[in-house]
Amino acid sequence: MKIEKVALSSPRLFIRTYKLSDAKALFNLVDSNKETLSDYFPISVENNTSVMGARNYILQRNSDLKKGKSLFAGIFTADGTKLIGQICAKDINWRVPKCDMGYFLDKNYFQKGLGSEALLLFSDYCFQKLQFAKITLRIEPKNIASKKLARKCGFELLGISRNDFRSTEGRLMECELWEKVA
Repeated sequence: MKIEKVALSSPRLFIRTYKLSDAKALFNLVDSNKETLSDYFPISVENNTSVMGARNYILQRNSDLKKGKSLFAGIFTADGTKLIGQICAKDINWRVPKCDMGYFLDKNYFQKGLGSEALLLFSDYCFQKLQFAKITLRIEPKNIASKKLARKCGFELLGISRNDFRSTEGRLMECELWEKVA
């Protein structure tokens, strides 16, 4: 199933599908947050080591969008001028339908309520527009902030999956599985 490009807004945020013109901003976002992201977003870190890499990353994500495989979007300030994070629905299974969701914010925007605003806006879109029956979050057990965010946004902890995720350095990690159903 093809997914349309997304443009969502809230009082403080604008979430939209990446454009090629976002490559430099995406590279800068990932580069300045590389230390925090390396364990949780290894593919984003590995593919955004240059502006050209970010450009290719955007092309691939938008190709996956057209095929209905995933939906990656930038989280921008409300006026759409500053890229401050990323949110995605990936590993989409249209038979159920369901997805895994991931998100991150620039460290300068932590603890301002923007993460929950973005997650609620994007997950509501996925439930209402894309008709997902379930959204799953995979959260590393030490990531306290993300677990608080998941709980605040109505996700429930299901349990722990061992050897579920590989970090940038190749370390296998446990993930807590959180889900929300429509």
